[in-house]
Amino acid sequence: MRQPRRSPNRFLSRMAPGRWLAIVMIIGILIGQSRDFFLFDNGAGGPDWKIGQPKIILWTAHQGRSLAESRALALQLVNRDRRLNGLKPLAEDPVLAEAAQRHAQDMLDRHYYDHVTPEGKTPSDRFAALGGKGGAGENIMKMEGAAGVILNFQLIEKNQKGWMYSPGHRENLLLPDYTHFGYGIVVDPLAGKAYAVQNFTVR
Repeated sequence: MRQPRRSPNRFLSRMAPGRWLAIVMIIGILIGQSRDFFLFDNGAGGPDWKIGQPKIILWTAHQGRSLAESRALALQLVNRDRRLNGLKPLAEDPVLAEAAQRHAQDMLDRHYYDHVTPEGKTPSDRFAALGGKGGAGENIMKMEGAAGVILNFQLIEKNQKGWMYSPGHRENLLLPDYTHFGYGIVVDPLAGKAYAVQNFTVR
């Protein structure tokens, strides 16, 4: 004998309040993520500093990128914001970039987040160990809870925006004395983590 089917309305009306709350929260998260997926806006900056508009569009933001492509965009964004604030652009430095990349990888591998390594090595120490001359300034960024994260241009833009809206990091980015720049970034899609490092020095 065919069993009667419950109407969708009766089923939903019997759903526990806790499940309704969970569904509403999931929908809210999806809406928020879809907004981030489609909308790129850096805001207006602050009363005494400016930030440039994103250099990405929907068609270029989300596809996977190489480390070289990511570093090139990172340098463009730093110099975009320095020029807007009346400062000279920075030149890419391969030693700084290598120091930044190794530090990003080390933080991911050994599960820490700091400018100083567990052994006490500073940004300047790491730069000098690779043959760099002089000291090095540093900005770092960590992303968590982003399962499936990949290296793409949206990630580079979001990092730059985050640093620019943080007073201490912005001070590094807009320091007039700096002349050279290096960038490192690593992602772990399974763990949903990403680490990015900006290094600066004076020549």
